[in-house]
Formats: sequence, structure tokens, C-alpha cells
Amino acid sequence: MRWERDVPLAPLVRYRIGGPAARLARPRSIAELDAALRETSGRGCRVLGTGANLLIGDGGVAEPVLVLEGDFGTVRVGATAIEAGAGARLPALAQAARRHGRSGFHFLEAVPGTLGGGLRMNAGSRDEGLWDRVEWAEAVTPEGELVRVRPEEAQPEYRHVSVPADWVFVRARLDATPAEADAVREAHLSFRERKVRDQVYDLPSVGSTWKNPGPPHPPAWKIVDQVEMRGVRAGGAQVHERHANFIVNLGGARAADVIGLMTETRRRALARLRVALEPEIHLWGFDPAQLARVGAA
Repeated sequence: MRWERDVPLAPLVRYRIGGPAARLARPRSIAELDAALRETSGRGCRVLGTGANLLIGDGGVAEPVLVLEGDFGTVRVGATAIEAGAGARLPALAQAARRHGRSGFHFLEAVPGTLGGGLRMNAGSRDEGLWDRVEWAEAVTPEGELVRVRPEEAQPEYRHVSVPADWVFVRARLDATPAEADAVREAHLSFRERKVRDQVYDLPSVGSTWKNPGPPHPPAWKIVDQVEMRGVRAGGAQVHERHANFIVNLGGARAADVIGLMTETRRRALARLRVALEPEIHLWGFDPAQLARVGAA
């Protein structure tokens, strides 16, 4: 397996923030992935999709990073299901469902990222997630074993699945029931319009910073607003004026700027509202003390 050294990661993630990967490989097949995992056995690795939900530290990542390409980007629409590789983009999956008149995928409209990342975090909303569509997903273990995981085994929850963190998702089969084409198209376009209107797409961000804590607490954006963090800026990062659960890169932001805003937001929420916010975004390359301050330890 060919490894690249000291690869800048900021251009590979949506935030455009973060230091380099010490080593990075781009497996294009399960055989190449297996080879890469054998080479990193015992040391761990990170799998990078589009970095749609990821903040990387300014010092970069010491662990080897894998970017799934080639065969992992395929999307195939069958009679009653869609099969796709873990590197397939979620917008491509939504588009395939829309074009072929398959119901149940509208909630993926305007959702960035890849299928692998979507499986890992059960992408979607609190009420509807990707695993609601999954018939099975396959993952490769660090030992090179290909394992098929069904929803009842994954036990999907809000932003979580009970699948070992060191298993690498490689593909999935999703239920795709044929439906009336115009109704499917309308559901997709209506959902997309609302999402684009309500969220932030004009500046680099990684979507919602905090998980919604659930009843009896209000949504995360309202908590951020209540503790007066809306619009607050640190360096090149800012809690967005329109959507307070987004921290955007205004240009030249560093990971330290984002972590600083997250730390202060969480501190205020605990002190004023007794709410312990938890990050929805993933964090790579931070020390345990930094992670603890934002509730990720």
C-alpha cells in the first residue's frame, strides 16, 4: 500500500482547518484496505471521508489516515434497494433515489459527507436516521475480517451506533422502495429548500456543533443563544449570527479558535443553565484536557 507523508488535511475537510496527517493512504478496494489495516495493526488509524463533521487540531493527526476511493465510491440502484460503497457521497445517494423514484431518502438532501461517515454517526435528524433505511452494512475489522452488520446488531441511536470504532465501514445495502416519481421529487426538493434556508452553506462549517440534549432541555441552538454566544468571534471563527449551533470559518480560522468558542459556550451552559452540552462534531488531534473542556472526553 502506498503511503503519502505529511499530507495537509485542511484542503480535504469542509472546515478548511487543521494540520497535516503524518501518513495517509488512499485504498481503492477492500484488498487494498485490508493491506493498509494490516500495516497499521495495533497502532490504530483514522478514516476520512469529506470531513463534513470533523474538526482537526492545528498540530494535525499522528495516527495514519485512510481515504476510501475507487470501488468505495459506487452507487447502484436495484429493483428494491440501493447498494453503495462507504466512499459514496450522501448527496449522490439522495440524487440516485430522487432520479429513480425511491422513497425514504429525502432527509439526506443537502447533507454533506460520505456513506461511511453517515453510517458511523447515523446521519439524519433525531427522528429519522440513515440506519432506518439500512438492510445491512459491511465493515472490515483490524484483523481483516469482513463483517456484515444488521440494524438490530448496530443498535442505532441519535448520532451513535454500537459498532466498534476500529471497524471500517466499506459498503451498505439500503431499502429503496419504488414510489410515485413526482411525489419523491417534491419531498426531496421541499426538504432541501427548508434545509438550505435554515442552515449555513455560504461559509465553511461542519454543521451543528452540539448535539441536541433532548427533553426537558431546548434545542442546542437555543441554549447557545440563551448563554449569549450567538455572533461571538475568536480569531477567524464565529458562532454564526443566523444559526447559533454553527461555528463558521470566516477565513483563516484555526482549530484553537473553534475550540475556544466551544469551551466558552459549554462553560456558560453549565454555569447558567446546568446543561452539559456534548459535541456533535468529531475531534481529531486534541489532547485529553482539550477534549474534556468541550465535553468530548
